[in-house]
Amino acid sequence: MGNGKNDQLLAGKIIGIPRGLSYYLDNFSWEEFFEILGYRVEYSEDSSAETFAAGNQLAGSEQCFPVKVYYGHVVSLLQKTANLFIPQYTSLEQGTYCCPKVIALPQLIKNTIPQEFKLLTAEIDLGREKFTQGNIRSLTRQLTWNPLRISRALTYFGQNSKRLPAEIPAGEKLVSPSRDRGKHGLIGVVAHQYALQDSLLNMGIMNRLQEYGFAYVTSEHYPRPGSSANPGYFKRRAPHWDFGQNILHAVQAMLLDKDIRGVIFITYFGCGIDAFLEEIFQDQLCNQKPYLGLTLDEHSGEAGLMTRIEAFLDMMIRKEGKNHHAD
Repeated sequence: MGNGKNDQLLAGKIIGIPRGLSYYLDNFSWEEFFEILGYRVEYSEDSSAETFAAGNQLAGSEQCFPVKVYYGHVVSLLQKTANLFIPQYTSLEQGTYCCPKVIALPQLIKNTIPQEFKLLTAEIDLGREKFTQGNIRSLTRQLTWNPLRISRALTYFGQNSKRLPAEIPAGEKLVSPSRDRGKHGLIGVVAHQYALQDSLLNMGIMNRLQEYGFAYVTSEHYPRPGSSANPGYFKRRAPHWDFGQNILHAVQAMLLDKDIRGVIFITYFGCGIDAFLEEIFQDQLCNQKPYLGLTLDEHSGEAGLMTRIEAFLDMMIRKEGKNHHAD
C-alpha cells in the first residue's frame, strides 16, 4: 500500500506541468506518458506580465528572468492542482550537461514555494539510458501499481525520448510562419529554446522582424549532429554544456548560410554560459555579417529594446540599398 500522500495523488489524477524552461526541452509528450499511467495533464497558461509578477515575489534577485517567469508558472498551476511534475534534466546526450538552473529546477521549486504540494521528478540523463530508465520506472511506481500501465509507459519513454534528429525537414522548425526570404531578407535568431518560443521572454522580437519585412530562422533550424564526433567550434574545444554546443553549432552554420543576412543573439542578464559563448563567436561573426547581441531582463524597456532592433534592421536595409546601387 502507498502512503497517505501517494493515495491523495492517485485520487487526484491531475498532474501539472509548468510551461517554461525544461518544458521546451521535451521532444516527446509527457502528456501522453502520464495518460498511459491514468492521469490527466494540466499545463500553465502562456507567459504573461502576471506570470512574471507572481514569480518575481518568490525568486531571488540573482536569478535570471526565465527562472523568475518559471516560478510564476508554478504559482498559477498550484491554483489548479497540488501535483507538479518537474523533470531534472541533467544531460541531453553523453558527455554534456544542461545548465545549472535547469539541473537544479526541481530543488529550487521545492525549497522556495511556501504552499504544500506534491513534487514529482525524475533525473533524466539521455547519455545514460539504463540510469534514466531506472529513474522513470521509479516515477511510474509512484503513480500506479498496474504493471501493464508501467510497462507501456516505459516503452513509450524509451521509444520517444531521444535527441532531436541530426536533420530536420525543411521548414519544420522554422519559427517564422513565412518560409520565403521576406522583403528584405532572412535573419538568423540564436537563443535557448525557451527564449525562442516564449513571447514574453523574447519580448516580441520575432513580430518586429516580420513587421520590418524580414523573415527569420532560428537556431533550432540547425540541429547539431550527434556527439560522437564532438567537433570543436570556432577552433575551440566544444563546451560541455548541451545548450552551449547547440548555440555555437547554429552560429557557425548561420555564418556559412548565404541566405542569412544578419544574426541576432538573445540572452539574459546574469547568464554566465551565454556570456562565455558570445566571447567565442562575436568577433568572427561581426567580421562577416551584421550582428546584434541583446541581453534582456525584467527591466528591459520595450521602447528602448525596439529602438535598438529597428536601428539594426534599418542599417541592414540601407546596406541592401547600397548594394543594389553598386550593382
